Amino acid sequence: MIDAYLGRKADLDDGAVHLLFSANRWEKRAGLLAALGAGEAVVADRYAFSGVAFTAAKGVAGLDEAWAAAPDAGLPAPDVVLYLDLPPAVAAARGGFGEERYEEAGLLGRVRGLFDGMAGRGAGGCEWVRVDAAPGVEEVGAAVRAGVEGALGRAGRGEPVRALW
Repeated sequence: MIDAYLGRKADLDDGAVHLLFSANRWEKRAGLLAALGAGEAVVADRYAFSGVAFTAAKGVAGLDEAWAAAPDAGLPAPDVVLYLDLPPAVAAARGGFGEERYEEAGLLGRVRGLFDGMAGRGAGGCEWVRVDAAPGVEEVGAAVRAGVEGALGRAGRGEPVRALW
């Protein structure tokens, strides 16, 4: 259902689709906790913060950041959030841009502003690392590796998994 929505094959209410994304994260919670408990490093693309930013950026009355964060309260919090920052104009110049529902420059500009705000205040009590995603793969990869080093060290010391929000 989410894939059909993102591919513009189905329309859903903005609040309902947000809750579907959250339900998907809750569905994966037990497996995520098991992997973390086994000492595995987990990388999640577009976790709860993405849902908050994309939903709030739509500007729908009642669907602000606080509303969008609420369904994910209690999920495992990331040790570090890698914010891959890319201006919408640069994203638009890359291949395949515009194929998904949310790939629209105006919306992505608002999403970027929300991410900037969350990163600035350390949303979720998480460490945020901004990575300039405009350079080539090697440069971005090096920045990502540097960004996770501290989190991997903390995890290696057995720090407990925290909960979001």
